Amino acid sequence: MTQEMTPMETSLVTADENEVVIKKQGRIYAKNSFDRFGDDLCGLILSYLSLDARFVYECVSKQFQRTVFESVVDITIHDMTRANGKRSRTRINYIKMLATIGRKCPHIHTIDCREISNRYTKQLVEVLPIFRDNCPHLRHIYCNLNEYMDELMPEFGPLVTRIGNICPNSNQQLFHCHRLSRLYVCGISTVFDSTTRELLVKNLQRFEYSYDRRDNNQLLSAFVAENQSLRSVKLIDNKYDSYECWTEMAAQLSRLSQLRELALILRLHYSLDVFLRPIGQKCPQLKRLLLELGSKNTLRLCHHSFDSLGCYRRLKRLDLTIHVIMSDVYMDPLKLCHRLTHLSLNSRQINNNLFANCDKHWPRLQCLSIQRTSITSSCLDHISRLPALQTLEFDCDRLFSGILVNRKHIGNHFMTNVCEDLLARSAKLKSIEIRRNA
Repeated sequence: MTQEMTPMETSLVTADENEVVIKKQGRIYAKNSFDRFGDDLCGLILSYLSLDARFVYECVSKQFQRTVFESVVDITIHDMTRANGKRSRTRINYIKMLATIGRKCPHIHTIDCREISNRYTKQLVEVLPIFRDNCPHLRHIYCNLNEYMDELMPEFGPLVTRIGNICPNSNQQLFHCHRLSRLYVCGISTVFDSTTRELLVKNLQRFEYSYDRRDNNQLLSAFVAENQSLRSVKLIDNKYDSYECWTEMAAQLSRLSQLRELALILRLHYSLDVFLRPIGQKCPQLKRLLLELGSKNTLRLCHHSFDSLGCYRRLKRLDLTIHVIMSDVYMDPLKLCHRLTHLSLNSRQINNNLFANCDKHWPRLQCLSIQRTSITSSCLDHISRLPALQTLEFDCDRLFSGILVNRKHIGNHFMTNVCEDLLARSAKLKSIEIRRNA
């Protein structure tokens, strides 16, 4: 049995006294050989393999050895007992494994250590120098701050660009993180020196924090003044005790003129409209808004809570989750968000009337997600008219209010007909995801 061969030319250089002679010698490869492809194409194919699989297939050929690790540019490090799910790995073997990865993957530029628990963070004292010595392109380290990082921060602090959380009394390490862009803290006071009250972080891009009783709006004001570069802010579990604190906090956040994303997970105490309006008016570049609203005492949402959504002129993504009582008409201001491309609604209080003529209100809407809201056939009819809709997600056990209240009544044949009908009526709809809730 013979194989078809493909000729390839390679140049050979020989020296004869003072004369250099260049000769060409034909090289032929079998058509089923990877060698006939260049390293670029081979590397692209191998880039789809997991890191574990790369070590397995490294021995296939010399070309695999040259290219299989070239596309490994970032790595996430877990606890040594969690690596590959093997709890029997010893510390020595764990360090050897990471040393091998560092040696074989010299193109790594990002290391994520945030998955290492505080108990095992002391391993980083040995781990990070391994990658420093073998990875000349290392530029980013994502980590948490605790007592074990004190020894490393003077050297590796300039490479730290994201911090997941900060243990008590470890915030002084922020002083070394000159390139920090993303940070999560429990309370604004964490980013200030406890003695001098000096701000420890500046020029952040993303910031996530939860309110702490030690916080005050004077600290928030000083933080905002030095972090005008913020593009994303997430505030969790607001517990402001007075109306003045509530309005002042909104005034401070509204100073972030570069803000693109805002996420608010709040326990309502006062008017939501009073909080949202100044931000919408003074942050013209805001494009994504996430609201999760709840209350300890099951309070009602104020009548004008969402009226300020009309101020968010460039809003493209809105994620709304409501755990409080409200009236149907309170959601009407959502119809003012004409630029929306993504809309997610999660509430039992949303009435189907919101979707009447939705094709006129949301002509650019591409993705719609509806959770915990009963959907009628009339509602589906309105949704099918959305001219730009490409993805639709909803709960199947609340598909038709009053008709199908239990997912046992929903058969596969019925759901297939619903999907086919929607796809037939909606010109651009490509994907329908139906969740079966327990």
